[in-house]
Amino acid sequence: MAAVPELTSEIMAFHSDDNDLFFEVDGPKQMKCCFQDLDLCCPDEGIQLQFSHQHLNKSLKHVVSLIVAVEKLRKKPIACSQAFQNDDLKNFFSFIFEEEPIFYETWDDDDYVCDASVRSLNCRLRDGQQKCLVLSDPYELKALHLNGQNLSQQVVFSMSFVQGEESSGKIPVALGIKGKNLYLSCVMKDEKPTLLLESVDPKQYPKRKMEKRFVFNKIEIKNRVEFESAQFPNWYISTSQANQLPVFLGNSGGQDITDFTMEFVSS
Repeated sequence: MAAVPELTSEIMAFHSDDNDLFFEVDGPKQMKCCFQDLDLCCPDEGIQLQFSHQHLNKSLKHVVSLIVAVEKLRKKPIACSQAFQNDDLKNFFSFIFEEEPIFYETWDDDDYVCDASVRSLNCRLRDGQQKCLVLSDPYELKALHLNGQNLSQQVVFSMSFVQGEESSGKIPVALGIKGKNLYLSCVMKDEKPTLLLESVDPKQYPKRKMEKRFVFNKIEIKNRVEFESAQFPNWYISTSQANQLPVFLGNSGGQDITDFTMEFVSS
């Protein structure tokens, strides 16, 4: 058999004691493979690889070691009598690689956190009687008629599009007060769904998956919108018929005003 040329330092860098097992000669169902490059010939049998069907659990480093060695040997001026083609590598790849299934985990919706940026729009709201919404104290909104310079008192909402149970005609949103760390939320208070302004950590809000108490289903009806609580279906952001009263969470079907016009403003 022709002497195999000494492997270069690039090949030896991949070598370890474990590689000896990978290139073992003795093993069950031994097979011999003789391959040579074009324009090369050898006086005897050429370069022989012997490999085993035995599963050896070798790492990718061992596979790389073999492939690099083969590629280096193909470029050496070794005499050969048969042609060695690139496709010949495919013949023994099935003995190197073993197909295995890929398993992955799934998460429940409650555990899923989406890191995508939250899309938000700035807007002002007026109820069906054209009353404006203003911040009367740090944690209360009121609806009242404004004109002239007083219009600057209107609250600007940062309406964020968030995760929720989307359905036909309903878009889940969260309503924050622009420039403040406050969000409208719906909680049970004195056994009744209640609208609050809740202070939040500005480093964490807004986020794509808001807690359900912050989520409202925006419903568009012609040129008006309603905001239904996701936490309490059929309860809506509402204003009273009277002037200068707090904004609250009202049940559908009463005399309360639940429809608003929305004016988008630049950021």
